[in-house]
Amino acid sequence: MEIPNTHTSLLTDLLPQYRLINSIYEQVIDSLKLNFDSQCHITDFYNTFKDRQAFEKAILNLLLSTDKEKLTLITTNLREEISKSIDLYATHKDFFDKIDTLKVCTGRYNPLHTKIEGQLKDTNKLWQELTQVRNSLESASWNKDQIATQRLTKDEKRLENAYKKEQEKLQTLYQQQKESDKSAFLYTRNVFREIDILNNSFISILENYFPDEKEETTEPESITTNTEIISDPEPQSEIEPDIIFRTNMFNKLLILEQKLIADKYLNPELHWVSVHENGKPDIKRLVTFLVGLLDNRYFLPGRDAKIKIFFESRYHITIGQNFERRRREPLLDDYRVVFYDYPF
Repeated sequence: MEIPNTHTSLLTDLLPQYRLINSIYEQVIDSLKLNFDSQCHITDFYNTFKDRQAFEKAILNLLLSTDKEKLTLITTNLREEISKSIDLYATHKDFFDKIDTLKVCTGRYNPLHTKIEGQLKDTNKLWQELTQVRNSLESASWNKDQIATQRLTKDEKRLENAYKKEQEKLQTLYQQQKESDKSAFLYTRNVFREIDILNNSFISILENYFPDEKEETTEPESITTNTEIISDPEPQSEIEPDIIFRTNMFNKLLILEQKLIADKYLNPELHWVSVHENGKPDIKRLVTFLVGLLDNRYFLPGRDAKIKIFFESRYHITIGQNFERRRREPLLDDYRVVFYDYPF
């Protein structure tokens, strides 16, 4: 069954908009400057697509399609663009968050400023001419110079009409300026962080309905406290750091690992040796550490299965089902206590 256009329009509109936003992000990063037009695009993007329920409904309707090729194409491209947006923000978070978007809006190029300056100059020039004629008219009347009085009276009326017209033009420009400022005020908020939250919400929805890799679910729900060390791990496809880590975050992990070694969680050969009271490696403590990495945005989105494989191989230990989202989430508060002095 084909998906009705009304069901897919949100997603088909969203994909090119994400590409545009990512392009704007890259331009802003390269130039270290955000212009008003880009700020408008970014704000309009957020306001248009911030309804998470509408996004999930569109995904659910997409699932009704029997066109699996279309299904895969849309979700794969969406995941890539959203992940790219998340990565661009995470890598330059401080820069984006500190952009003074109010200043961007108030300092925007506005041709009305030039028009108002020119019109104000013309209006003031007529006012000065009118004032001079009125002064001359008063003097002629005082001296009872009828010829001069008649001529100056006509000049006064002509200048009064001209001045009134110029005033009306000036007021029109001032009104247009007011409306322009009112419109620009709608774009004064910095929404980079809100977009990032929205991005992660969208990725979570996509992961729920279109997981990258399926994991076994036969083990118990609770996290086991220990596991066996892998003496000779089964061959697995090599997971390179740049496949799972955000830019520069693997280097931060290397620093954390030196502290793990100093605190006897790892040995110098990177074997996880944190020992539980039963004498076996404490897998719960390892998962708690990984939760700290997740919470501090070390990893690219949608990489859970690859993260597990990476650390199983790196630390020579089996993590298994203990890394599943529903099992690790209760440890979110624990890592702040256990690894309180770690420079995540």
